Amino acid sequence: MLPAAFCPFGSFSLVSTAMAKIFIRGLYPYTSGSSVPPSGIRVMSSYEQWARFECLLKTCLSELGHQVIEQREHPATADDLRGASFRIYAHKTRRDLIGNLFYKQMHLSELFTIDNLGWGADHSKMQEPPDFLDIEPAQAEQFVASLRLEFLQTGASKIAQPNRGGSSSLPDDYIFVPIQTPRDYVQVHHAPIPVLSFVRLIAEWATESQQNVVFKLHPGLFHTVDCDNQIINAVHEYAERSPYAFCRQANVHDLIANAKGVFTINSGVGFESLIHGKPVVTFGACDYQWVTFRATADSLDAAREFVFGYPDELRQSACRFVYHYFFRHAFSIQARYVADSRRRLIEYLASALGN
Repeated sequence: MLPAAFCPFGSFSLVSTAMAKIFIRGLYPYTSGSSVPPSGIRVMSSYEQWARFECLLKTCLSELGHQVIEQREHPATADDLRGASFRIYAHKTRRDLIGNLFYKQMHLSELFTIDNLGWGADHSKMQEPPDFLDIEPAQAEQFVASLRLEFLQTGASKIAQPNRGGSSSLPDDYIFVPIQTPRDYVQVHHAPIPVLSFVRLIAEWATESQQNVVFKLHPGLFHTVDCDNQIINAVHEYAERSPYAFCRQANVHDLIANAKGVFTINSGVGFESLIHGKPVVTFGACDYQWVTFRATADSLDAAREFVFGYPDELRQSACRFVYHYFFRHAFSIQARYVADSRRRLIEYLASALGN
C-alpha cells in the first residue's frame, strides 16, 4: 500500500457534488518498483512534505466545490482520467505532457509552486523580473534574517546534510561552487554549459586568477544509478593539483556562510545563498536569476568583481525577492504560514478554474 498522507488542513471529498472533475496525478513516492512495492523499497525522504502540499491542494479544490480524482501509481501506468476535464500533475511541466497545472517542491522543502507552464525557470511568472519593489525593505530583511538563523541553528537543507562544523581549514576568501547532477531537469533544459565543462571552467580560471574556490559534489553523483565518475574525478583531480581548488562535503550552510560568494549553474543552493545574504552568480536559467549576476564563460572576472563588491542595495533587493518568493510566488506548508498559503491557493485555483 502507498504510505498514508497526513492531512492537517481539514477534510476533502472525492465524491462530492462538484463544479468540475479535477484529475490529480500525485507524486509517486517510491524510488523504484511497482505501485505495490515489495518489502524494502524506500519511500523518498521528502514524501511527507509532498503529501502535505497535495492534501492542501485537494482541500482547496474541495472548498471550491470540485470533485478530485486522484491517481498515484508507477509513472509507467497510464492516466485514468475517469471523465475529468482538468488535469494537475506533480513534478512535471508543459514540456513533459499536456496538462492544465503543474506543481513541484522548490528550493526549500516547505515551498511548492503551481503553474500552468511548470516550475522554476519554466514558471509563467518567472519569465521576466517579478515586481517586488513595493515590499518594505526592513520587513523583508527581518524575515530573511529569521530564515538564515534557522539554517544556522538546524543545519538542515532540502537534501540531507552532515552536521555543521566540517568546513575548517579553508581559506577565508573562497567562492563556493556547488556541483549539480547532469541529469537534473534544470541542467538538461536550462543550462548552457554541461556540469563537467563547468567544473573545468571554474577550476582552471581559479588557478589562472589565483582565486580560491571550494567545490561540493551533489550527493546524487555518488548513487549507483546516477553516478558520474567523470565529474567526481575531475573535481578531485583539480583539488589535488591546484592550490586554489578545494573539495569539501561539509554542511552546505557552513560552506555558504563562510564563503565570499557563490558560483552555480542553477542549483537550489543559490536560493539558499541569497537567504544567507551572499552574492550569487548563475550560469544558467533559474527562477531566482533576477537577483544574481548572470555570467558566461567570458565574464568570470566580472563575476568575481560582483562577489567582492556586492553593495548593500543588491543584498536588500535579494531579501525583497526572497520575501516575494515566500508570500506571493510559492506556497509554504509550514504551520505558521499555511493559513496564508491556503487563502492564496484558493484564490489562484479559483482563477485557473474559472470559479
